[in-house]
Amino acid sequence: MSSALDHDGGPPGDAVPNGLLPIAGLDRLQVLLSAAMGTVLVSYALLVPPTAFVMATGGDGVSVDAAFAATVPVWLAAHQIPLSIGGQPLSVLPLLPTALVVAVVAVGAGWAVRRIGGRFRADAGAVLASIAGAHAAVAVLGSALLPRSAAVDAAPWAAMVGGGLVAAAGAVLGVLRRCELPADLRAMIPVWVRPGLHAALRALLVLLLAGAVVLTAALVFGAPAVAAAYDALAPGFWPGAGVTLVALAYLPNAVVAGTAWVLGPGFAVGTGTVSVFASFPPAAQSSFPLMALLPAGPPPVWTLAVLLVPIGAGVLAGRVCRELQIATARVPAAAVAITVTTLVIGLFCLLAGGRLAAGAFDPVSVPPGLAMASVLLLVGVPAMLVAGVARRGEPDEAEWTEDAPVPAAPEPAEAEPPRPRTVAELVALRERQAAAAAAEVSAADEGAGAEPADGAGAVVEEGAEPIEIEGSVAEPLVEAVPEPRPEPDEEIVPGAGVEPPAAGGADEAGDNVVPFDRRRRRS
Repeated sequence: MSSALDHDGGPPGDAVPNGLLPIAGLDRLQVLLSAAMGTVLVSYALLVPPTAFVMATGGDGVSVDAAFAATVPVWLAAHQIPLSIGGQPLSVLPLLPTALVVAVVAVGAGWAVRRIGGRFRADAGAVLASIAGAHAAVAVLGSALLPRSAAVDAAPWAAMVGGGLVAAAGAVLGVLRRCELPADLRAMIPVWVRPGLHAALRALLVLLLAGAVVLTAALVFGAPAVAAAYDALAPGFWPGAGVTLVALAYLPNAVVAGTAWVLGPGFAVGTGTVSVFASFPPAAQSSFPLMALLPAGPPPVWTLAVLLVPIGAGVLAGRVCRELQIATARVPAAAVAITVTTLVIGLFCLLAGGRLAAGAFDPVSVPPGLAMASVLLLVGVPAMLVAGVARRGEPDEAEWTEDAPVPAAPEPAEAEPPRPRTVAELVALRERQAAAAAAEVSAADEGAGAEPADGAGAVVEEGAEPIEIEGSVAEPLVEAVPEPRPEPDEEIVPGAGVEPPAAGGADEAGDNVVPFDRRRRRS
């Protein structure tokens, strides 16, 4: 069935997953529009409650219309679209709402591509274009429809780029998760790509987990400073709850900053700098809880030990690549792991920082260039070294090649003569059996002298086949020689020409007697 569906609106070789039937026409258009606008509406609706909660805890009260209107710039910020608040730039945007939008888009894209057929070439591009285009269009519309009297503003071109890229990233994840690659594309991917991606994923998890651990330790040891910031910014339970919700939205940014600190370059807030090598406090003390964690003095010497974490991540990535059975594919797999890890860390650092209202804490910088260089040095070098070292007890490279010597197979033990397997062998066996039977009949005739031996004058029938009895081959059945037909002028007398053998011997009756019995099977 799949071969017939390959050509139903899709290129040849575009596989259709089992149980799916491609749709076309208006039904296909309906699914694409539902996925595009559905992801826009769902992502927007999920941001309305937290926005309304933060507004309500501010003390001014909130209405339904105000909550929906305030969610528009929040939705734009979730797409990493730079904003302007009161004329001041704001591009340090929270990553947690961005992760929420990416997750919603990934789920919607996966549903759409499965619903219209699940073909990579015919369906994946349509789903990606429709969802990314819808988010980009709505982002431009939202930025243009913001009232001029509002304190928040966004550039339309930035809205188009940010909305389209974030939605496209989520759509790619959803399509790759639900849509199978065609066999010809899978055959073009080298064998070391997948292990390299697995190694990169493990290295990224180690680095981000280390950043989360550093942030947790900073929160524990800096609890007094955080409490003082809450008292200054939001005294009381409900205002503190609203500030906590905003801080949770920026929590992934803080984790990325902690990862950059583990890698060595650290991060900067305004004139302040934080790294494992040196720390300089900012010009003023911030009242935002996460900003209050900035150290006020130089780091202790033992903090240099955290540089062992990226080295360990590189060793882990190299060990994953070294599990490949093909020795020549390990170093390319390690190169893939290093490249992917470096690019992802650079992207996270780029998104975690930005402008912060041109004040004392502007800008917030997590330098992507220095972080990528640190990944190449502390993660890449150990990964390449570990991947390039042969495992203990591993055969030499020559044994992995096709020209490697093959050990000689042991000689087979002597066995019983094989049975006939071809027609020629069977015919030869029959001829030997016929010759043996004729020799046996001649010997019996010479030995008897008076009576012909049983089966004298018998011949082997051409259609007779040997019969297998207890592992041996018996002689074929023999047929009696037919009685000679009388001449046309002779009178046929019933019973004539067949007389019982005379008692005198075989010479007197042998001319008129024809044996008519069959030889019995010999065991």
